[in-house]
Amino acid sequence: MNIKKLSLILCVLFISASMLTIHSASVSAATNSNITFEDVTKNHPAYEEINYLVNLGVIQGYFVNGKRVFGPNNSVTRGQAAKMVVVASGNKPLVVNKSSFSDVTVGTEMSGYIERAVQLGLFDKNIKGQFLPNKPLTRGEMSYVLTKAFNLDTSEYEGIDSPFTDVGITHEYVKYINTIYYNGITNGTGKTYLPSSTVTRSQFSLFVARANNEKYRLELPVKGSSVPDTSQVIGLVKVTTDGLNIRKTMDSSSNANIVGKVNTGGKLSVYAVEGNWLKVTYKGAYAYVFKQYAQFLDADGNELGSVEKEVTPKFNINLYVKPTSSSKAILTIKNKEKLPVYKQVGGYYLTQVNGLPGYVVAASTEDAVVEEKPDPTPPPTTPPASGEVLGRVTVDNLNVRSQSNSTSAVLFKLNKGKYVQVHSINGYWAEITYDGQTGYVHKSYIKLLNQNNKPLQNRIIILDPGHGGKDPGTVKGSAAEKNITLKVSTQVKQLLENAGAKVYMTRTGDTYPSLQDRVDFTQANYGEIFVSVHVNSAANASAQGTETYYAISTGDMYQEDIDLATFVNNQIVNNLNMKNRGVKQEQYYVIRNMVIPSILVELGFLTNTEDNNKMTNDQYVKLFAESIYNGILQYYKKQ
Repeated sequence: MNIKKLSLILCVLFISASMLTIHSASVSAATNSNITFEDVTKNHPAYEEINYLVNLGVIQGYFVNGKRVFGPNNSVTRGQAAKMVVVASGNKPLVVNKSSFSDVTVGTEMSGYIERAVQLGLFDKNIKGQFLPNKPLTRGEMSYVLTKAFNLDTSEYEGIDSPFTDVGITHEYVKYINTIYYNGITNGTGKTYLPSSTVTRSQFSLFVARANNEKYRLELPVKGSSVPDTSQVIGLVKVTTDGLNIRKTMDSSSNANIVGKVNTGGKLSVYAVEGNWLKVTYKGAYAYVFKQYAQFLDADGNELGSVEKEVTPKFNINLYVKPTSSSKAILTIKNKEKLPVYKQVGGYYLTQVNGLPGYVVAASTEDAVVEEKPDPTPPPTTPPASGEVLGRVTVDNLNVRSQSNSTSAVLFKLNKGKYVQVHSINGYWAEITYDGQTGYVHKSYIKLLNQNNKPLQNRIIILDPGHGGKDPGTVKGSAAEKNITLKVSTQVKQLLENAGAKVYMTRTGDTYPSLQDRVDFTQANYGEIFVSVHVNSAANASAQGTETYYAISTGDMYQEDIDLATFVNNQIVNNLNMKNRGVKQEQYYVIRNMVIPSILVELGFLTNTEDNNKMTNDQYVKLFAESIYNGILQYYKKQ
């Protein structure tokens, strides 16, 4: 066969093959365009969008008794959704040798689409190595899938609440729901979105068509002048109380302007601090909340933590919302102003100015000169007595006796607030001198004050780790109150002993002393103050924070209890950023049966995730112990 003849044959074959390919493609397109479903009539609300997806090859339906159906009212599954969005977004299935999921068989058609969808980041959860292809897709998941598959910009809708009453600002899908709403893909169901409800096949077809082609989108929501400009956000706060009113205006005298409520833990974006009010966003509009019921967080939504050091600016510098100079500058900080540093993020320090957190360029600052801090509670005046140890009388009409017992003659009486010189202590009796007269008093009714700059030296302190043994106290998962209280108390004991105190613990292991045993133990060891450590719980998981109790009983000097409780409570609240539930009076057995200053501190709520995380973290346990120690030290420094 000559070359010319061979070339002619090959040319004919090539043209024939090309025409066959074109014909096949035309037939395929024609086949798709001719697909009709028995259960989708021209009157169906999603008829046009379904046919649009048919022509794209996104959906084909299935056969029942020889008839092609779509099943518009059936729930769309995660597997079906994966295939639809992969095809609609112009992607192809991904062929793999090994399935990424235990419930997806490699080599199947569904496997290729699921693998591609996951590779593209269209699904946000890997549930213990499973994809759950047959599980119905929820409306919340749908918002994430559509946003990712069609590259919708979420940046404009971060940090604002949704227009739906059932999607709060802390909902995991809030910014994705906002995105598809403001892009005309869905308008919800009235005022609700129903994020946990499933999506039908016809609904999902509507949403995919709208996301893929603006022709099918809804009329976009009108954004009036009240819609916040998210670029002006200056911070994020966490609500610290339940039922906080959110108001249209800064007017607390009327309930007419209340537009909603937020519970403890709810987060709100802040646009301005205006006196006692924070200007925030709620339901896509500006609103106001009381500043005292909100706590500022860092740019990642976390608590600020403890201060690591202090710095001063080398020159006037900006405070930024985020750790980048391209973010909003909140204010300008003057040269040499002292700034606390909570942590370093890249080349920026997280700090706080006038209660407002933000970030400064670390290289524009220098470490502040450390100055000796004054005693937070210095004595108002020098006590009118002298000696290495003084005693301040804590009750009225205190008997001063001739001998160290309760039956000897009363020499004279002392009123509350008088200072005496303490010569020696034997058991519960102290030999004292007042105004040249010497006698004996029961030491439970005087506060012993060392004058040698070692306020804790020789002070007898009783620590009571709550519960123990057969009584675990409150339990949450693997965490038990009895273990937490023992761990904290043991560390407090070490700190106190290092400062020279004599410390006794009502239990040092997993034992169970009764309530009366704890009282008897304190008396047997001549305790001078008593601190019982506990962990709280509540049916409502939002309950959180630290609270400290004292009791009032006959002959008790409860003002001393209040002082001790306040110092300990405030140290914990400030050092660990705990919600302050305050100092309260309650007649708990172990504190009402003491005549010495006695308190019961509830560190936090084991039933609250945030508190739980702190009380089960060794670093925070150390802070709890240091705070109790500092509270006791502060108590003894107060003359």
